[in-house]
Amino acid sequence: MLPLGTSAATVGFGFLIALDRPPFDLRDSLWLVPIVQALVGIPFVIRTVTPVLRAIDQDLRSAAAVLGASPARVWREIDLPIVFRALAVAAGFAFAVSLGEFGATVFVIRADRPTVPVAIYQLLGQPGPLELGQALALSVLLMAVTAAVVLLIDRVRIGSLGEF
Repeated sequence: MLPLGTSAATVGFGFLIALDRPPFDLRDSLWLVPIVQALVGIPFVIRTVTPVLRAIDQDLRSAAAVLGASPARVWREIDLPIVFRALAVAAGFAFAVSLGEFGATVFVIRADRPTVPVAIYQLLGQPGPLELGQALALSVLLMAVTAAVVLLIDRVRIGSLGEF
């Protein structure tokens, strides 16, 4: 949960400092930005999934084990159907957060492959109406995709479980 209470800029700067020597030298890796964005999104996943996992009745798991189900089958047949909706909502939240993540990403992004928020920032830093129009268009695109994800999250239902 630490990334939730820490400034995203601190997280990004920490990645630059921590990942600059082998075997963890990821500064030139294409995986660095997704790792940083995943780290920023993990608290939302934890806060969404943990209460559902804790609410699973242990008697269901015990009954399955007594009937001969392996731990993997218990997870697949009991836990996963109960937790699926929370996992889908958590994935949507993490995706929406990572789409708009700027603070940590600006520290680790490659200049030739900016994310949408970084591209908006770069375009706003340049003079001219064309750059402003491009920044506004990217902003609208980012808002539309984020709104679509949030609406999808709001619609995630399984049977009669109701709303999130």
